[in-house]
Amino acid sequence: MFDESTIAESEKLAESWTAAYAAMVEKFGDQAPARATQPTTHSGLPIKSAYFPHDVAHLDLDKTGAPGQYPFTRGNLPAQYQLMHWANQPVIGYGLPEDTRSRMDALAEQGMIGYFGQKFYNLVYDLVSHEGLDPDHPAARGRMGQCGMGVYSKQDMDTLFEGMDLEQMNVVHITYYQVVPALAQYIALAEDRGLTADQLRGNSMNWYHQSAYVGMSAFPPGQGHKLAVELVNYCAKNMPRWNTTNFFGYGAEEAGGTAVEEIGLMLAYGIDLVRACIESGLTADQALMRFGFQIAQANDFFEEVCKVRALRRIWATTMKEMFGATDPRSMHVRIHTHTAGALLTAQQPLVNLIRTSLHAFGAALSGVQAMEVSAYDEALTIPTEEAATLALRVQQVIQEETNITSVSDPLAGSYYVESLTDQIANAALELVDEIEAQGGYIAAQESGWIRRRIEASAERWRELVDSGERVVVGTNKYVTDEPPPANLFKVDPEAEQIAIERIQELRANRDNPSWEQAMAGFEDAAKDFATKTYPDLDGSLIEAAIKAASADATTGEMMGVLKTALGWRAPHEF
Repeated sequence: MFDESTIAESEKLAESWTAAYAAMVEKFGDQAPARATQPTTHSGLPIKSAYFPHDVAHLDLDKTGAPGQYPFTRGNLPAQYQLMHWANQPVIGYGLPEDTRSRMDALAEQGMIGYFGQKFYNLVYDLVSHEGLDPDHPAARGRMGQCGMGVYSKQDMDTLFEGMDLEQMNVVHITYYQVVPALAQYIALAEDRGLTADQLRGNSMNWYHQSAYVGMSAFPPGQGHKLAVELVNYCAKNMPRWNTTNFFGYGAEEAGGTAVEEIGLMLAYGIDLVRACIESGLTADQALMRFGFQIAQANDFFEEVCKVRALRRIWATTMKEMFGATDPRSMHVRIHTHTAGALLTAQQPLVNLIRTSLHAFGAALSGVQAMEVSAYDEALTIPTEEAATLALRVQQVIQEETNITSVSDPLAGSYYVESLTDQIANAALELVDEIEAQGGYIAAQESGWIRRRIEASAERWRELVDSGERVVVGTNKYVTDEPPPANLFKVDPEAEQIAIERIQELRANRDNPSWEQAMAGFEDAAKDFATKTYPDLDGSLIEAAIKAASADATTGEMMGVLKTALGWRAPHEF
């Protein structure tokens, strides 16, 4: 990268700087902060107090390359935001379907846009749905419409999307373990409207892997992994516009993991998933085309930027070298970034606007494809419409006023950025090797190793905050007696009863013989699926689920079948 004379000059310059720097630090004596004497990233990686040309002299220029060129360190495409901004993807969902629809329409009116100007909705389901229940289940009480929308049937889907052309929009279904019922109900609605599955655009989360580091109930890891592959297989053959899997790295960092652990775990899981997809009969290119990532953007500004650049590199090189991926789209890391919700504070919540603005700015500089900016009041409640609009405005100000959208990968060439990108990539690959040595991601999930690793990182973070070494403005430093904000958002308390009445009315009025026949078929398919191996997966479980959803089967009914057939365990059991 540099000739010998340039390196020698750089080292001489660094030597001079080091002496001057040491003299300044010495004047502070014991009062010198740790960042001056032993600087590290928030992941614990050692860094230098200043960087020079010789710090990147060893780097292979081919690993950095150009925007849009393998290994895509600098971005998936030659043009990043010059021709099209990243997609605005606020997470939307609360209360009844019509409540969520109201927020969807309100944000669309405020300029929320998706790819190529299309309508794009990022919809999160409620706590009841995530557990695979219906709203009248005893365990659902008090949870309906909380942290997401209460959508439990094809009928609810119809209310949510009333008057909308499903073919002309992109819908992200943020689910946990009710992936199959949610997709089946959406397809069933489309069929009622004269559409076929191959005309739909959107995303299924396929988050069965996230139980390794996040709470919530789960299928046993092996069965969950098969469900993930079944969905990928079905969509590859029947839904070419549908994105099948979202690698939930965000959840790993939100649970307490580091930036290095986030991307290392996602690569390790990706290796296991692609292996299984190939075993099921797909090629690497067929499976990889429709994978995407949800990645956190947290407080260590440069580490979070470099994390994204490192992930693009190690994903592309691994998919090409290990699995023979040939299509550039199969090697792309398509990122929906989510500003770190776990770092928002209930104390002085307006300060969160500053945090999320910095997170969003870093995400933009790293070249992500879509963005969700957490609202300032999310540490306390579901966002108000005002808070959600302000979160959208953060993106719009960065897009429209800063001029950073004129240049692809504007931080490239920084001695620090390039050195740290390489350092993070190598650290993440070491983590992948450690997981591979245990038999892969699913094996490490089953043993509880991943959960223990994340919990250890979370404990270190808590110790740093409790000691004051990691500052949280308004919480352990610059604390005030500011009262909690008034007028916090609340879901209509009558919504739960309305949802209960609707689901009971649906059961009473649906075509019962058709429902019984469809559910019997779904039960048979689920029992058969439980004994299948990867080469036997053929999409028949998804097909049976669509028939059940068409016959007005509810989320709780369909998930009950899957839990019985596949087994159910709480996360602490593996």
